[in-house]
Amino acid sequence: MSYLVLARKYRPQTFDEVYAQDHITQILKNTIEMKRIAHAYLFTGPRGVGKTSLARIYAKSLNCLQEGPRIDPCNQCQNCQEITRGVSADVIEIDGASNTGVDDIRDLQKELMYSATNSQYKIYIIDEVHMLSKYAFNALLKTLEEPPENVIFIFATTEPHKVLPTIISRCQRYDFRRIPITSIMDRLNYICKAEHITAADEALFLIAKKAEGSMRDALSLMDQLLAFGRDSISQKDVLAIFGIVGNDMYAEIMNTIIRKDAAAILNLLHETIDKGNDLQEFINGLLDYIRYLLLLKLKIEKPDISQVDKEIMKAINQDFSENDLLYLMSLLVKTKADIRSSSNPLMIAELAFVKLTRLSEIYSIDDLITRLTDNKIFNSATTEPGAEARSSQQLEINPVRISEEVKYDMLQQAYEEKPQIEELTLEIVRTFQPVLLEKVKKQKPLLASYFRNSEVQTVVNNLIRYQVRSNLALEMLTENRMTISDIISNHFSLRVKVDFSLKEKPGENKISNPTLDDIREQSPNLADFIEATDSTIS
Repeated sequence: MSYLVLARKYRPQTFDEVYAQDHITQILKNTIEMKRIAHAYLFTGPRGVGKTSLARIYAKSLNCLQEGPRIDPCNQCQNCQEITRGVSADVIEIDGASNTGVDDIRDLQKELMYSATNSQYKIYIIDEVHMLSKYAFNALLKTLEEPPENVIFIFATTEPHKVLPTIISRCQRYDFRRIPITSIMDRLNYICKAEHITAADEALFLIAKKAEGSMRDALSLMDQLLAFGRDSISQKDVLAIFGIVGNDMYAEIMNTIIRKDAAAILNLLHETIDKGNDLQEFINGLLDYIRYLLLLKLKIEKPDISQVDKEIMKAINQDFSENDLLYLMSLLVKTKADIRSSSNPLMIAELAFVKLTRLSEIYSIDDLITRLTDNKIFNSATTEPGAEARSSQQLEINPVRISEEVKYDMLQQAYEEKPQIEELTLEIVRTFQPVLLEKVKKQKPLLASYFRNSEVQTVVNNLIRYQVRSNLALEMLTENRMTISDIISNHFSLRVKVDFSLKEKPGENKISNPTLDDIREQSPNLADFIEATDSTIS
């Protein structure tokens, strides 16, 4: 007899063998006991969580020859064995991906005219039903709503959003969940004992984690490992075969960040890549590790962390704050996006990892505001006569000296956070002007080039008056005054108005009706343009 893979050999045969879907198995058992059998069911959920297996179990329960319908099929009678092998004439399994057309549905409708041969119900299990065409779905509508007596449809799909709402409304829908790591480990332990396999708990944990909630994926991974290690599975085998980076590597990376050792973190990066590990997967694993650190710091216990790793993480957490971990995660997320669009992904990763070791140089927005508050920038005394001058002098005496990189990071954080201010003052607006410029630049890049050179002159009753140096800038900013006002209002959560005026140069006299010679004195280029185009001065 040919070899039978573990996923088929240990396929669930009863309701009790279906893992992590108790909310569905209990309902189906009750429908059998109460004799409230529906004519159409829709099973949805991720791959490998038991949708088709449960459809077969339900079919066996309904058509079991030993006093069926019953909630525990005997798996011994002819009907049960034929359904298990997939050769039953009364339980027809159809692949939706291979039978997508209207003609396939019409053939199915013709078969419905014939009653079951040796069973109480004639059951159609259509897998990947979302692959049916729109016209095939429409052809099925009437039959699905009023099928012949003792005919049951069970649809299975991983993408329910692709199924027509008119089909879903005619079915009882059951949403399957991903199988927890602990449940997958329990099943793997059971199979190891049945197959006389020696497997370390750490190895089974890694298999269950890599399966991402799919029991079938876990059993397929197990088959691969058995082909490699015969009758034993070690953690080292799992790491080597599937290219998984162990948590000890991620723990060492976090320690290099604590030590601010850029050379060491780059060596760890190169060591991982040289082993053939995918760069994106490596960063994903580091992101997961930092996520677990953050969850532990927030007192959230996760079952998918081994006890040994949990103790190591708690020790690491003593050197990081919540804001530190959030910053590391945001930097890695940005790095992943940059890598996808870069022709030199390793260089992008190297720059990011060096920056991870510079964590201590990054000030949070709270620290920045505290420093500015110490300099009395937000002090209400700024409304007193001469207070602005005193604040400016104080800033000159005790400046906040930070690197350009740190300024950029603070600006990025300030860009996302809204200050809690009841009324604007001149110094507040000047302090947040770089942030306001970035927001204008995001919405109106061209407008930002003019707004960049505007100077804040006064702030009275949340009216900000700016001065600009050219007529063109004045015209552009005035036309877009409402847009700038909305951006600033949204940032400060206040109703803010803006106004713009032209800044006069020292000793400059305005001429009400300038001649071409007057214009030439102030702007030779403009005069040449007027002369060349024969424009009219108004």
